[in-house]
Amino acid sequence: MTREAAAAPGTGPWRWFWLLPTIAIAAWWPFAPYWQSDDFLALHYAQDLSRALHDCVGPQYGATDIWWFYRPLITLSFWLDQQLGGATPGVSFWSNVLAHATSTLLVGLVWRRFLGDRAAFAAAAAWAVLPSHLGSIAWAVGRVDSHTTVWCLATVWLCQRRGERGRGALAIAATTALALGSKELALVLPALATLVVWLQGRGSLRQRARLALCAAAPAWVALCAYLPLRLLALGRFGGYEAASYDPLAMLRGLGLAVVHLLVPLTWTFGDGLPFGPGWLWLAVAATPVAIALLLAWRRRGAGFVLAIAAVFVVATAPMASILAAIDNPHTLRNYYLPAIALTGLLAAAGRVATVAVLLAWAWPFVAARQEQHAADRQSAAMHQALLELDAKAPPGPLFVAGLPHTSPHGLTVQLHYFVDRLLRPPFADSTRALYALRPLADSPAVSRLWPPGAPALAPLAGATFDFLAPSTLGAVPATAPLPELVVTGDDHGVFDFSTTRLEALEQGLSTTLTTPGVRGPWYRLTVFTACGYLASVCPDHADAGRDGQIDSLRLLAGPRKAFYAPGAFLGDGLTVPATTDLDTDFPLLLEAGTVDATTATFTPTHRATRLLRMRLDRGYPAWVRRVQGR
Repeated sequence: MTREAAAAPGTGPWRWFWLLPTIAIAAWWPFAPYWQSDDFLALHYAQDLSRALHDCVGPQYGATDIWWFYRPLITLSFWLDQQLGGATPGVSFWSNVLAHATSTLLVGLVWRRFLGDRAAFAAAAAWAVLPSHLGSIAWAVGRVDSHTTVWCLATVWLCQRRGERGRGALAIAATTALALGSKELALVLPALATLVVWLQGRGSLRQRARLALCAAAPAWVALCAYLPLRLLALGRFGGYEAASYDPLAMLRGLGLAVVHLLVPLTWTFGDGLPFGPGWLWLAVAATPVAIALLLAWRRRGAGFVLAIAAVFVVATAPMASILAAIDNPHTLRNYYLPAIALTGLLAAAGRVATVAVLLAWAWPFVAARQEQHAADRQSAAMHQALLELDAKAPPGPLFVAGLPHTSPHGLTVQLHYFVDRLLRPPFADSTRALYALRPLADSPAVSRLWPPGAPALAPLAGATFDFLAPSTLGAVPATAPLPELVVTGDDHGVFDFSTTRLEALEQGLSTTLTTPGVRGPWYRLTVFTACGYLASVCPDHADAGRDGQIDSLRLLAGPRKAFYAPGAFLGDGLTVPATTDLDTDFPLLLEAGTVDATTATFTPTHRATRLLRMRLDRGYPAWVRRVQGR
């Protein structure tokens, strides 16, 4: 092959493309990786083949609410990982890395039909090392992006080849089906493939449109077969419950995401850089990106830039409901596939500009990988300490303080959700309940049992421990005693909000907890869930007399028996635990006290000497939505 032929877009193989997977593997080599957050749910659920297979005809992980995903291939992949490597993380993370390596090669093959071989190689190499991929590769559950993108890119590439050669219909249908069985981002795959082939084509608009539709037809057929299957499996179209479609918030979120993708220094160091003025470092990091974008516009023209923008928007469409959620850096993993368009645009500026951009990304990339590695080591040490504690602690629940939601700059999720699976199979054979002794929401605005930085307090049942170091657990001394708060009106220790009782509430059939001889005037109800506690303060509901009361109807529905808007009552914070926790009988600590009107600080004066149980069931989130008119 002549040099001229090798440089022509899409003509023949180019041997250097086989370096692309090597670059991807070297960049994301899994150094002592460990499980994070949703990984514990995935492994616990997928250890049973029958449950994994059930995801082919039902929602992912058998979820009853909050989300409705159809991702059977992801669940099955976790079952396969356990057959190969048990509960050790190596196999799962290598699976993600190898998928990323495959996608990197496919990125180059797709781009070479637009940019030529050398620029396509640069686009793929830049995409391979994009720091925002951290959550898609270094988080086992991030395979919903890394695995799905393999099938998406294979479909696009096969459609390109079908447009050129007229063959490959069955292969396109198969890869589309595999993508659709992995994540909802593949819903736009037929449209994305059609757009890419249309942009690649030549001739009149009608000729290009007909070529593109014919090339992508097998993908459209696969989508048409998939949609009724999804509806049948989920009973609805599905998606996230916490969806937002505020146009301004969506545009702002999309714009910030593009900035974070192209200038990763904006998010890898959290609130500030290690040294020097932050604005100067950001200016230095943004300059090569800005120059590359201007050069791409000048060399390729406005039409090329707008076409790339259209590809980016189409690839981003499945994330419409969560575009505004850009507060946490690890949400950037959702742009794993769309980012391919951006790196192609940068590579169109030429080799010098692309190298300058890669140099600007080097420091953030190293910083992100270092923080992820440190977080993995900490999580592994904490998990091992919990396993050892479980083997020697007396019977009863464990309340454990010091479990981190995320790494210091929020780049890596750690022991965020599903910590009640840490002591269950496949990690251990225990049946002990484990509660993270921390606020359920990681926000400075939430009510806390003790100020940040102060020693942890011990609840009234089970054993309470705090992490003195990542591998060292120390027992928390008993909380200083307060005058006893006697509580009556419960059903053998249970404050029942199961579905049948909730339906009775709507009919005005309320239940009441009474505190004989004590009237708050305020009460703090602290509900302990696997992920953290929810401390809610409410006023005394008694009309008169010496005894205080907490009326369940007013607790959940307000003083006029009119159900409040989202966020206005205690029950909103419990929808996720009611869906995801293994046990929905939540320990409940009741205290009476006062509230400082200026600081909204609750000071307990009396404390119950026994923990009640707040009983919910899986129907609770649906009830909350219904009574709120959502």
